[in-house]
Amino acid sequence: MHKLRTTTLHAAGALLVAAHLAGFGNGARAAPAANSAPQARTDVYGIVNLVPFQPFLAHVNARGQAAFEYIGLDYRTHVGFFDGQRVLHPIVPERSISFLGALNDGGEVAFVASYVEPGEPWNTTLQPFRWSAARGLAQLPSRGAEFDNWIPAMNNKGVVVGGAYIGSDPASARAVRWSAANGLRTLPSPPGYSTSYAFDINEHNVSVGSTDAGGVSHATRWDSANRPTVLGTLGGTYAIAMYNNERGDIAGMLDGGTLDARAFLWSPDRGVAIPGPNAVVVGLNESGEIAGRIVDPAGGSRAFLYSRARGLVDLHPASLLVSEVNGLNDDGVSVGLAWGSDGGRRAWRWLRSGAGVDLNRRLVNPPAGLELASALAIGANGDILAESNAGLVLLRRGGGTDAPVLGPINLPDPVLNRPLPLALSFRDRNIGERHTATVDWGDGRGPQPATVREANGSGEVSAVHTVTTAGEYNIFVRVTDSLGKSTLQYVQQQIGFRAVAAPRATRARPMH
Repeated sequence: MHKLRTTTLHAAGALLVAAHLAGFGNGARAAPAANSAPQARTDVYGIVNLVPFQPFLAHVNARGQAAFEYIGLDYRTHVGFFDGQRVLHPIVPERSISFLGALNDGGEVAFVASYVEPGEPWNTTLQPFRWSAARGLAQLPSRGAEFDNWIPAMNNKGVVVGGAYIGSDPASARAVRWSAANGLRTLPSPPGYSTSYAFDINEHNVSVGSTDAGGVSHATRWDSANRPTVLGTLGGTYAIAMYNNERGDIAGMLDGGTLDARAFLWSPDRGVAIPGPNAVVVGLNESGEIAGRIVDPAGGSRAFLYSRARGLVDLHPASLLVSEVNGLNDDGVSVGLAWGSDGGRRAWRWLRSGAGVDLNRRLVNPPAGLELASALAIGANGDILAESNAGLVLLRRGGGTDAPVLGPINLPDPVLNRPLPLALSFRDRNIGERHTATVDWGDGRGPQPATVREANGSGEVSAVHTVTTAGEYNIFVRVTDSLGKSTLQYVQQQIGFRAVAAPRATRARPMH
């Protein structure tokens, strides 16, 4: 449920990352240890490193657990899950491509995945799965092994909705629902309607999406008994319902993908409200607020929050050029990004009042060099998932982790047959602990000891290595504290020849 809007480098690339991540661990949320440095517990965030790779979609639940999709060393997308202490993989990454669907407050993850064959990474279809740490992996039924599936939402009862192809024609897509017991049901369309999609489901098992008639999409609502009600185009040329909440509000888009695109908010007793032209909605909360961005046809965008009571609240930071919302919670707190004329992105948070702040200014003792580029999602408890130059991180409101917190790996421009120095900054809130570190330079020698210098919970890792053979090296640094908790960091480095841009990673797109 969306209440909180929230290639191969080497044949063994995925095996390598899986092996490294298998030893990854983070401390659970806990009170500071007796030897921890005192910290103010106001409007600040502790940092938890999740994966040191490029993230895409991410969700965080009310328990501070996270599900996310990232690009691995094999340039394929993989789904990871953070249970509050460590990162787990719902499906074995080295032989699969997986795309995140949804996460609920019970820690269940819904996603689609395909198993790959060497040299033919797209020769199998995307099939639906459900996973939890308690119950393990279950493949959900589909309309056929030869057709793709798509999952965007799941509620806290474990009911999943999405879409499934029933033929090779793209118009064969149908809205589907999987029960908590994994039963599959195609959501019916009224006579005269064909292609359909389900985008969201609330705790009453009411689903929303779209059905097509004559090539025109109509916003559609299915009740808990799966009976459809077509809301129509709601004043647009076509309409898609994307989000719904417990009180029956529905948000979506009219004429999406066109110059006339605009968000809508529909309520059973009040009809349709339009925040304004060129508004794109990314979330709906239980208070009936929607958040997103106003797109300037000439380029750029401005973050907004909208409700019937207050109208449009402009969230855009006055000193910056572009801003976007990526997630919204029930307290009206939204997160996203903003950037200025220098092109640098910064993760941003806005309160319901419209007051905003650069999240880089709210971090508790961050390691040197760490920068948050974009906030991807926010949970009911205020925890935030953010993209950084150290990979995906969890920002715990007023808390943190008992594992080391790592910044990015710093390397100068490498030269063959010359010493290559590496440096990395780390922090640990348990200031009495001592740390060791290793560096795997990706040359087949495995992890090598590195030098650690530290004092009062702040430390630096350093190492020097001479590369004698040109190539593409996957470099891993692991920092481990005296209680055995460790954190991993990674960088890919081209050495000895001109760098070539990596193939663009591909991820699943909505079937609409």
